[in-house]
Amino acid sequence: MIVYRICKTYPPEHNPIDGMGAFQRGGRWNSKGTAAVYTASSLALARAELSRHMNLETIPDDYRVYEIAIPDEKYPLIDPLPPNWDSDPIDYLSKESGDNLLNNTNLLGFQVPSVCDRNSFNYILNPNSKHYKKVKVKRSYAFVA
Repeated sequence: MIVYRICKTYPPEHNPIDGMGAFQRGGRWNSKGTAAVYTASSLALARAELSRHMNLETIPDDYRVYEIAIPDEKYPLIDPLPPNWDSDPIDYLSKESGDNLLNNTNLLGFQVPSVCDRNSFNYILNPNSKHYKKVKVKRSYAFVA
């Protein structure tokens, strides 16, 4: 299966699937100090997710689209979703739910509905999984708004 990620490429040696950005800042489904790689099930969804945080018309030139191959398997869905999982600012219960899954090194990732489109899914990957070596960037190219 191919999932998508749009992110900054500076510095040049940046690894877009190491989970360090989420580790340093936290996200909707992880706390600071827990590595995670946020991906989307389609390029359109990745663009929509990015547009929630940035104006796409003014995005810097150093953003790239990454097409990432992940194993075709069933990724657990957080169900039931924690209350206020889609709130801004982000509720601690969604972080706690994700952290619990990301602490399982047998789990490659899980899926969650998108805040942008409840019928589309994001895949949160676990870079500390024993199976993470199966995750590969297939190609990347400059992001064009």
